[in-house]
Amino acid sequence: MSLNAKPAAWTLRFFPARHATAGAGGDGQDSSASDQGPHRHRARISVALVLDRDRLQESMGTVQSWKFHDFVSTFQLMLPHRVEKIHQALAGGDWEGARLAAQSLSWSASKAGACRLELIADLIDADLQSGRKTRARETACLLQGAATELATALALLTAG
Repeated sequence: MSLNAKPAAWTLRFFPARHATAGAGGDGQDSSASDQGPHRHRARISVALVLDRDRLQESMGTVQSWKFHDFVSTFQLMLPHRVEKIHQALAGGDWEGARLAAQSLSWSASKAGACRLELIADLIDADLQSGRKTRARETACLLQGAATELATALALLTAG
């Protein structure tokens, strides 16, 4: 397969399930801001690549290099922990911890070419920066699906 050919696995689209909005929540948001939640960004999220192979190879070298395999295996090992850290911080009301965890995930996702995961993490961070805690929690519901799709795409890449 040539480097420019992208199998269907790289262009999988994730269409998240609809999540109920919280309305006027305990974090002081009015229902109009909460109703827009991640729904406004779903179009961007659903069209973002699960894995941009070119960006990953620009960062880490070719699939055959040890640096590439070392990074990908470490990224895959840490991904569930990074996602869980965001969920735990949000559930515990640790807004700064959630922001830092989202920023960390965004940075590593960027290096891994995980465009969708990076976008979701960036949206969580932006929501928390602007005080939209309910919206950040709603957006975080999209993390696990995106992480699972990414893990599948990385496994397909390294197996081939």
